[in-house]
Amino acid sequence: MLEEFETLMGAVPPDAGAEAYRQAILDENVLHKATASNREKTFKFLRRLYALDPATCLFRELRRLHHFAANDSRLLVGLLAMAREPILRECLGSVLAIPNGESISRQHFEHWIRNHAPGQYSESMYASFSHNLYGSFYQFGYLGESVGKARCRIRPKVGIAAGTYAAFLDWLNGMSGISLLQGPYSRALDLSTDEHIALLTTAGRQGLLKAAYSGGVLELGFPDFLKSDETRLTP
Repeated sequence: MLEEFETLMGAVPPDAGAEAYRQAILDENVLHKATASNREKTFKFLRRLYALDPATCLFRELRRLHHFAANDSRLLVGLLAMAREPILRECLGSVLAIPNGESISRQHFEHWIRNHAPGQYSESMYASFSHNLYGSFYQFGYLGESVGKARCRIRPKVGIAAGTYAAFLDWLNGMSGISLLQGPYSRALDLSTDEHIALLTTAGRQGLLKAAYSGGVLELGFPDFLKSDETRLTP
């Protein structure tokens, strides 16, 4: 539901509280849903996947960085979805394992979910999961347009917003230094080490985070990303 999420970001002020998102969807119907039940269902889904609450640091920092996103807004939002939905995060590895330029079909995702959760779902649920995963990674930017019954694996569009947010998520989970580039969210950017360091230092020069690289040592800092009552995991 990336289109709905982007519409919501455009309709609600960046400094708004959680209630403003609820009102925008349910009362103002900014997402143009036909019935009250559809509005309620959409609100619950978006809140579960994206939080829609600045009291949650994952959403708050995405909302701040969203202003700096250019062509990487879909990947930026996808990183938040992966952070809050384990099945997306766990499936990412199988997508990254496919070389860029090779075909990837819906069956790839069905094979993955069957191996990931053998015997846990009905046949119809496995098919539904595979369609949803296939569509999700297309929307996040890892898959190109359809060619027959498959899509071409491509690199997602990455900018300073997604780069900063991925680094923040891995830092939040206790990673630091050059090893942070191998964190699950940083690897989601699908960049070489040199490209990744260049992206982070560019983001640092623009004030999105603190970044310094010299002699193979990478130093990253995230001042003011967390409130006084919030803490990152320790290594």
